[in-house]
Formats: sequence, structure tokens, C-alpha cells
Amino acid sequence: MVSATAATDPELVIDVRGIRTAFGAQVVHDGLDLQVRRGDLVALIGGSGTGKSVLLREIVGLHRPDAGSVSLLGTDVWSADGDALAAVRRRFGMMFQEGALFSSLDVAANVATPIREHLDLPDALVDELVRLRLSLAGLPPDAGAKLPSQLSGGMRKRAAIARALALEPEVLFLDEPTSGLDPITARAFDALLAFLNRDLGITVFVVTHDLDTLFGIARRIVVLGRGRVVADGPIEEVVRIDDPWIQSYFSSRATPPPRAPADPDRAPRPDGA
Repeated sequence: MVSATAATDPELVIDVRGIRTAFGAQVVHDGLDLQVRRGDLVALIGGSGTGKSVLLREIVGLHRPDAGSVSLLGTDVWSADGDALAAVRRRFGMMFQEGALFSSLDVAANVATPIREHLDLPDALVDELVRLRLSLAGLPPDAGAKLPSQLSGGMRKRAAIARALALEPEVLFLDEPTSGLDPITARAFDALLAFLNRDLGITVFVVTHDLDTLFGIARRIVVLGRGRVVADGPIEEVVRIDDPWIQSYFSSRATPPPRAPADPDRAPRPDGA
């Protein structure tokens, strides 16, 4: 089933309406609305228990909300049939907080898994696609033959990104992608996300608590609180909102770092060039 709103606005790739989510007596979302347009780079933030990761899982069809609707790329996630869901799942990529790589498979096999699952391609072509995805994610050629346990934390994150990019997604979802990374590696990862969004046109939806990510690359900040979206806009506007949690959250950085250049030709590349 196609969302009526999405059908009339093809640029609306995520359309969340009236979501209610409860775990027993704890109400996490209560009438939550959120829309994301094609080409956005959106960072979702909020205090503990506000349901950031839960909302991400509801959008991609991994957790059913108690009420409301979710449309992703024009498909109503919670009323579509199996074929429609399979079709939309080929159009987005997902990176979980810990990467969720298959520990018994080498990196190349991890990246090849969604390709082999959804496409019927010769082995030689699959191998070439895997090589291209690893390169796009900034991994060296020999990374494909290694097990996830043989990689550093930053390289495991990049391997997870390579797998999420396997099917050339229109939308990329990430849950705390820089968690556990040292500052230099985290900023290199931010540069990769900015490159994917800016140069490849991929819509990026990232759950994060990383202030440097917010100030560095996010075009739009969405803040969850009290069951709903309490702030939504550029970071320069969000930091001025008179909300106790927002003020406390951003007060840890007295002086914002300079934002990434707006000119695409001057913006940093994922390799630091």
C-alpha cells in the first residue's frame, strides 16, 4: 500500500504520522509526527528513553508501533504485503550501532550477503560490486579477506557501511555510527557520511549523541522529548530553543566548532582530501 501523502509528494521519503509506542506503562512516543525529504541529512537526538532507536526501527519495519502510520519511500511499512516490503527494503541501507556483521564471514562475504539475497548476478559481478562498495566506504583492498574480529573499531564501522551500501540505497539509516570511535576516526566517518549525502545524493537519517557530528555535518536536527518532536531545524536555531534538555545538552560545548563548508567543491572528502 502506498501512502497518499507520499504519492502526492515523491520527494517525501519518510512520513511518520501519529505514532504511539508504549512498553507497558511507559509511553515512549505519543502522537509523534516526522517527515524527511529526499536529500536531507537528518540527525535525531534526545534524552535517554525518548525512543530514538525505537523510532528508527519502526521506520524500517523492525518494530511495530501501537498506533499511527509509517511511510518509507512511498510504501506504508505496516500495511504493505510481503512483496512490497521486500521491494522497499532493497532501496534503503541500515547500519546498526554495533555494526551487526556476521562474525563467521569475512568482510567481503558480509557485503555480498544482501547482493546475493536480492539480486541474481554472476559471481564475478558480485565480487566486483563488493570491491567497489569496500572502496567507497574507504577500506583498503585487503580488508575484504579479513574477519570482523580482525578489524579495528573504525574499520568495522566502515565495513558495516559498505554492506549498507551494497544495493545502492536511496536512504541510509545509522544508529550511533560514531559510538566507541576515537575523535579522529569519528570525524573521518562523519566526512564519509557527508560525502555519501552530498556527492551521491543519498538521504541520511542518523541517530546520534555526538555533538561534533551535529555541528559538523548535520543539515537538520530533530529532537525527541515528551513523546514527540520538540525541536526540528538547523542547529543554529535548535540551540536557541528554550527547552531545559536542549540547553543542558548543548551547554557542554561553550563554543561551536566551525561548520563544514557549504560549497561542495570545498567540503571535505571521506579520505581527507
